[in-house]
Amino acid sequence: MSKASKHKGILITFEGPNGVGKSSLIDKVADLLNISGLGTHLTKEPTNSSLGQFIRANEDNYHGKILAYLVTLDRYFHLNNEILPALENGKIVLSDRYIESSLVLQRLDGLDSEFIWDLNKFFYIPELSVLITAPVEVLEQRLSTRDSLTRFERQCSRRDELDYYLDAANYLAKRGFNVMTIDNGGVSIEKNATIIVNKILAMA
Repeated sequence: MSKASKHKGILITFEGPNGVGKSSLIDKVADLLNISGLGTHLTKEPTNSSLGQFIRANEDNYHGKILAYLVTLDRYFHLNNEILPALENGKIVLSDRYIESSLVLQRLDGLDSEFIWDLNKFFYIPELSVLITAPVEVLEQRLSTRDSLTRFERQCSRRDELDYYLDAANYLAKRGFNVMTIDNGGVSIEKNATIIVNKILAMA
């Protein structure tokens, strides 16, 4: 696995269970970084590429290893065509989902952690992996307001998903990832974004 330090920019990944508020927190972090004069690049997985869109549209149709391989291919595309070029340009890349999500969602889909890790162990290590958590009841309440749910949201419990994210964070920390955990349940987005931005500024 390669380190991000050889590039001008910084890769920050945001992980966490469905309903935890990743998108809102990422947007706020980006706003604060831009105010600080640091250029940001927001991105996500699955990507907006034709492959990423295919994955989103066919999550109900593909399971287990097939879906895991599709996600891995999309991540290679993501790195080569979006993340690495942005890092070379000195951007702070904020990615909504990365390797940790694979260690959770593919595990919920019946695969074991070692198989998932073998697919991902040569990918780029982010400077910081932010795990966003919230109490199970908060996650359930937030998802109850959505008009439609993904297969994982329908079939998996919030408790299992949260526990698997905590397991994945510990798993990656043992493999050299710099993991930061943020409780996004009872704390304001502004406060949590400020905590994350201060961490990033200390690294920039």
